[in-house]
Amino acid sequence: MDPLAQLKDIHLPDAVGLWPLAWGWWVLLILLVLVALTAFLMFRRHRQHNRYRAAALAELQRATLSVKAGAVNQDQQVATYLQQLSIILRRAALSGCGNSYQANLKGEDWLRWLDDQCPEARGGFSSGAGRALLTGPYEANPQADIDALQQLVSLWLQKHRNQWQKTPVRKTAAKTLLPTRAQPEAPVDNQPADKHPVNNKETRNA
Repeated sequence: MDPLAQLKDIHLPDAVGLWPLAWGWWVLLILLVLVALTAFLMFRRHRQHNRYRAAALAELQRATLSVKAGAVNQDQQVATYLQQLSIILRRAALSGCGNSYQANLKGEDWLRWLDDQCPEARGGFSSGAGRALLTGPYEANPQADIDALQQLVSLWLQKHRNQWQKTPVRKTAAKTLLPTRAQPEAPVDNQPADKHPVNNKETRNA
């Protein structure tokens, strides 16, 4: 009889399983869930804050298609189109810009405000195609570049800074906010010698 046959076989330890997880994996999973939840909340808030942009762009598209499709009384349609653009811009500003928008803005101030809120427009309202919004709606034969206006207004609706974004400060405005160095007061020429601060010091030293 073989004595080795009576020995028990070697028992290897069980393979290390993934469950239960080590505490480090739990921490990593919790961090991933928090990051995903934060990203979702930020995305949802961003969509809520910018929902008015999509509505305004849809109105702009409808107005542009209407004026381009019209063939009768083109001048009146252009004037109506300019009025619609002004209404779309003001409604978007009212919905998105909060206290930075004042409903009584008009004329050149209104165009400058539009440029300030959207640097990407490069002054297109104050000195470009956007000037047609100033007097065009009230003219009998308004002159306006429909394509340029549509592109400019579309750009503003997409890129303007709303109340949840920082509005860039113009360089000229930034200069005015810088503190100025106090200049020493110049001595008065006709001041009596005995009252001049330098002369008084020399007098005391003497």
